[in-house]
Amino acid sequence: MEMFLEESKTTLLDQVERELFKDRVIYLNEDVSAYTIANIVPLIHKINKDDENVPVEDRKPIHLHITSYGGSAYDGWQIVSTIENSKTPVYTYVEGYAMSMGLPLFLAGHKRIIGKYASLLYHELRGGANGTRQDLKRLDKEYDRLQKIYDDYITSKTSIPQDLLVTYQDRVEDWYIGFEEAKKYKMFDEVI
Repeated sequence: MEMFLEESKTTLLDQVERELFKDRVIYLNEDVSAYTIANIVPLIHKINKDDENVPVEDRKPIHLHITSYGGSAYDGWQIVSTIENSKTPVYTYVEGYAMSMGLPLFLAGHKRIIGKYASLLYHELRGGANGTRQDLKRLDKEYDRLQKIYDDYITSKTSIPQDLLVTYQDRVEDWYIGFEEAKKYKMFDEVI
């Protein structure tokens, strides 16, 4: 009986997701990874292909709802690029949280919509490393490159000054950003 209930629940959720997708609603409810790319990028491409003969100003937007603690920067930047390159507008929503790599995904939206109780998070890039001393030097250089991309993106999409980001990096501290701070730094366009 329990297995039947689980299968019914999964079938119902799949049906709900299919119905929502017809209205161009996509959910990202996971860590950012290659799996996320496989679930988000093709959907955005499909909608753009469906809209090929529709003038950009007449296209119905894609609604991407983000709930993510973050994840892989490499995978995240592919999704950011897909959102930015989408001719069909992508509206991003955060009602719960968009942390770490989830933050630039939210900021990539053509229109950014936030809930009053949402939380955003910025922090210095994190990762693990092993290998030779030279491997670690190369990796450190790569981390510096990725951190610059991350910071430049955030400062270009908001009114957050770079020196504020550096302050949190120097303190090795997470910066939890609530609604009022997000408003202060022009991180969204509308409130849900």
